[in-house]
Amino acid sequence: MIKKTKYLIIFLILLSCGYSPIYQSSNEINLKLASINYSGDKKIGREIIKSLKKFKKSSNSNIFDASFVVTKKEIIVTKDKKGDPSSFRTTIEINLDLIHQKDDKVFTKTFIEESTYDSMENKFELNKYKNKLEENIVVKILNDINIYFNIIQNDF
Repeated sequence: MIKKTKYLIIFLILLSCGYSPIYQSSNEINLKLASINYSGDKKIGREIIKSLKKFKKSSNSNIFDASFVVTKKEIIVTKDKKGDPSSFRTTIEINLDLIHQKDDKVFTKTFIEESTYDSMENKFELNKYKNKLEENIVVKILNDINIYFNIIQNDF
C-alpha cells in the first residue's frame, strides 16, 4: 500500500511540473523558405530538401532563401598488419546560408557530424552499415537545423 501511494505521489508531481519533450514543441516555427538550393553530395542533399519542404508550404511573413553545401568525407583511421583498413571515419559537413528576403540579412551556420566504425569481412554488410550510419548522421543534422530555425525565429 505504501508503494502504491509513493508511485501516485511521484506521478502527480511529474504531471504538475510542466514537463514536455525537447523536440516536441507546441509552437510552430515562424519562417518560410521561398527557395532551397544545394550543391555537393546528391543523396544527402535530396534528403535534406525533402525534410525542409515543410517550411516551403508555410504562410509566414519571415521569408528566407536557403542554400547549402554538403560535403561528405570517408577516411581510413587505422590499418591492420597487412595494410588493409580496419576502421573508418565518415564526416558530413553542411554549410547553411539563409538570406532574409526583406532586409537581406544573412545567417550562416556550419553543421558537422562524424562517426567512426570498424571494417567487416562481408563488404555487402559493411556497405549496408555505412548507409544506415549516414542516414543517422543526416537525422542528427536535421534536428540541429530545426533547433537553429527556432533560434533564428526568436531574432524576428
